[in-house]
Amino acid sequence: MLLKKANQNSDKQLIEKLNVKELIEFERFCRDNAQWKEMKTCFTADSTIKISWFRGTGEEFVNASSQMKSYAPQKLYNTLVWLNENNDKAVAITMASIQMRTTIDDHPLEVTSDVKLFYRTKKINNVWYVYSMEGIYEKDTLIPVYPNNHISLPVKEISKYRPIYANLSYILAKEGYEIDNELPGIDKPELVNEIYEEAEKWLNQE
Repeated sequence: MLLKKANQNSDKQLIEKLNVKELIEFERFCRDNAQWKEMKTCFTADSTIKISWFRGTGEEFVNASSQMKSYAPQKLYNTLVWLNENNDKAVAITMASIQMRTTIDDHPLEVTSDVKLFYRTKKINNVWYVYSMEGIYEKDTLIPVYPNNHISLPVKEISKYRPIYANLSYILAKEGYEIDNELPGIDKPELVNEIYEEAEKWLNQE
């Protein structure tokens, strides 16, 4: 079921997939626009979040996000959704780019991290909620905002982290966050496959 092409969607399935997509986009919109109260309504009480700088519940994630020093908006691209047979559980993958500004030696820099946001969602009392969210990391870049900045980047410090999210890790660590260096990413396909297998079992459970 998961990662398979749907042969044909019924009208009901299309509506449910659209509702899941809207939930994900609204949760991210709240995150980027400091709508913390509304953001909390997107998660189940027992939800879990696992990304580069945070592990905990959805509510804890909202509280931690509201206290971040840096503004880190996200650009969302395609979202794919897979429903279970009862149309009350769904797994979704959203392709996204995380964008942050930072400074080194008074020079502004932009870090961009390409990531797949992997969601498990539940329908409770006819309303969809986020049950879990994880990041699957692909690559990132750190570049000067203005050309010809002649800035020297701390390569030795950045190289301490995994290449797929080294720049993001370096920036977040500078702000005092503890970085999880064992997250799923394209350089660790076994961890990605483990997420997919667990999600497949969860999706098919009654």
